[in-house]
Amino acid sequence: MQMLLSLPFTVGKKALKIWAGIGDFGRYCLSIALSFKSLRYLRFRSLYVIVINQTRFTGIDALNFVVLIALIIGATVIIQATTNLPKFGTEGFIGNLLVIIVARELGPLITALIVISRSGSAIAAEISTQKQNQEILSMEIMGIDTRLYIVFPRILASILSIFSLIMIFDLTAFIGGYVIARSTVYIAPEAFLQTLVDAFSLKDLLATLIKSIIYGTLVPLICCYYGFKASSKFEVPIFVSRAVIRTLFTIIVVNVVISILFYF
Repeated sequence: MQMLLSLPFTVGKKALKIWAGIGDFGRYCLSIALSFKSLRYLRFRSLYVIVINQTRFTGIDALNFVVLIALIIGATVIIQATTNLPKFGTEGFIGNLLVIIVARELGPLITALIVISRSGSAIAAEISTQKQNQEILSMEIMGIDTRLYIVFPRILASILSIFSLIMIFDLTAFIGGYVIARSTVYIAPEAFLQTLVDAFSLKDLLATLIKSIIYGTLVPLICCYYGFKASSKFEVPIFVSRAVIRTLFTIIVVNVVISILFYF
């Protein structure tokens, strides 16, 4: 009985905490937007170097893993489609199934999850460590806008990397998956390519582009936010874990929302 009476208080306290967190994150985003007025004071070369390094780490260094996952996913979907669809007389919809499963959903989502697990956690850990070593304080003393200097290049690099990785994921899943699947089932290359071309539309490309921009913005934005939160070295793993978990949750929700807006 006591638990039931305290339930509204507990739920209300949790809701207020979540609302306060949302407000704090909103003020953080606003501070980054306002910091663009100091962009002219930053050296282009320093920003360029950060973008290149982050793009290499986020995109190029993750390429092998993305290709491997794409091959496995593509081959599995193609084998299942070519094995089971003919039983229902719908083998002509193999291309539609691949576009729906891989290009629209799994490609962008799995790519984002890989980037979060690799780069997102690294960004949060790096910024937390820099804060504990007072490197961020040193930059602020020199008059450098740390939010703009740290967050903005990572957003650019993340958008470029995620869009490129999604394109590579889809192509690898279609072509590489088909090559692997040929060892188990056979479908004529011309028929396979034609079904893909017929199924793919400009809306799919537009949805992929929008997902790349939103994912590429949210991943470094949220991870940097939690990286700045650590106030002691003991809090670094706590906020790194929090950054990864909440970025994953946000990306999954955003993926669902975009899919509903585009395809329902």
